[in-house]
Amino acid sequence: YREMFLLAANFALSRGVTSVQSNDVGSAPMPLDTVFRVIRNIYANNRCPLRYRHQMTFPSPEAFIQWAESDKKQYLCENDRLTLGPLKLYKDGSLGARTATMQQEYRDDPGNFGVEALSEAEMTAFCALADKYDMQVVTHAIGDKAISDTVGNYEAILRDGKNPLRHGLIHCQITDLPLLERIGRDDLQAMVQPVFLDYDMHAVLSRCGEALSSTSYAFASLKKLGARLSFGTDSPVEDCDPFVNLYTAVTRKDHTGAPEGGFFPQECVDIYDAVDAYPLGSAHAEFREQDKGRLKPGYLADFVVLDTDLFTCDPMDIRSANPVLTVVGGEVAWRKETL
Repeated sequence: YREMFLLAANFALSRGVTSVQSNDVGSAPMPLDTVFRVIRNIYANNRCPLRYRHQMTFPSPEAFIQWAESDKKQYLCENDRLTLGPLKLYKDGSLGARTATMQQEYRDDPGNFGVEALSEAEMTAFCALADKYDMQVVTHAIGDKAISDTVGNYEAILRDGKNPLRHGLIHCQITDLPLLERIGRDDLQAMVQPVFLDYDMHAVLSRCGEALSSTSYAFASLKKLGARLSFGTDSPVEDCDPFVNLYTAVTRKDHTGAPEGGFFPQECVDIYDAVDAYPLGSAHAEFREQDKGRLKPGYLADFVVLDTDLFTCDPMDIRSANPVLTVVGGEVAWRKETL
């Protein structure tokens, strides 16, 4: 597992990624303490330059309590490249498998409303405990019912109507306008993966209908309505490549360049907002916007040099951009080999 972790980290660096937020704890086929120990030893021995923030899944509220009341120092090391992050929950499945939980039945599978991964009682228990321990919660929620239910769980633990712990929705795909407005009003994190549109634009119309599809994957509306937008790749489900995400967010086209004009192009974001949603949006999601996400004095010297100017190139060329140099903390972490 240690060697696989290092290979994956080096691949991320080769794609210009300097920080990751990853749910290895609770998803790897090993006990939680073993995963914590393996990752801690990698960073304690300075074997990995990639910055890593834990997202953690626990099999039960009781297991979460046991961890939350433990000594956190055993999971960390002296350098700041390894940090503890949020509790990660799973509310539903996926659109492709028709297991995302929906308010209305799937149009191409009558009687199917999706599959609930966590019951309302379990979600309530986990969220109440996270609030008790001052811990951020991020939840996999794809269908509009899963998103609505999760927003309700968060609203129960907002503090004076505010979201200081920065609870977030991972994926946040199928939405209508009232739900988007609610997410913005609650100041929730919307941790989205534009690359999912590459496949989903060919399935969402038949599953959800045109009206609901037109307000889904609503990256521009989420930002406009006040949600805290950040981009990610959902690796290893998708490739750990930010440029495919940027291309999809800007063009709303698949890898073949279809459809002409983009899929519901009113939800396209410009390249400046798209790039901001990666370093700056993601830094905000991990409470690091004061020293990450910008090239300016006082910030970490984490940056990537590309072979393409993303801000002036044809949008169709964004997906083929490549790093030539990745720097973390002012030190070269990866360099493209030259002949």
